[in-house]
Amino acid sequence: MITYRQPIALDIPVLVGYEKELFPYSPWNSAQFKEEFAGIPRTRFMSVAESDNRIVGYCGVFLPAPGVEADILTVAVLPEFRRQGIAREFMRQIEQWSEEGGASAMMLEVEHTNAAAIELYQALGYMQISVRMNYYGPGSDALVMRKEFT
Repeated sequence: MITYRQPIALDIPVLVGYEKELFPYSPWNSAQFKEEFAGIPRTRFMSVAESDNRIVGYCGVFLPAPGVEADILTVAVLPEFRRQGIAREFMRQIEQWSEEGGASAMMLEVEHTNAAAIELYQALGYMQISVRMNYYGPGSDALVMRKEFT
């Protein structure tokens, strides 16, 4: 059974380890996680998914102020736990927190080869608005996707 909770400082070493595995081109370090945690709940929302007391995914979003767009910082799920609805639940949490905080829209970047994530985002109403060349390293572009709140 998957459960969700807000991350705590003791989770940082685990999250840093996952970053190196899941995002080897630009992993967050401990200082970056501490900086993001410092913004909870004022300008940031983060969540971790657990299975049998093991973190199996995490997400984060940044909303600098009401009336502007929220920037999805990360949505990460360990490979063996994908296709179980974890990323969809993270997106639900992120969008709910952002809407309650007054966000006008959501924005994210996704690696152009990540078909499963792109499919999920499109199903949730995100539309591609541009491409960031080499965003994830040489030859690895990011699709920039946006969802307007009505």
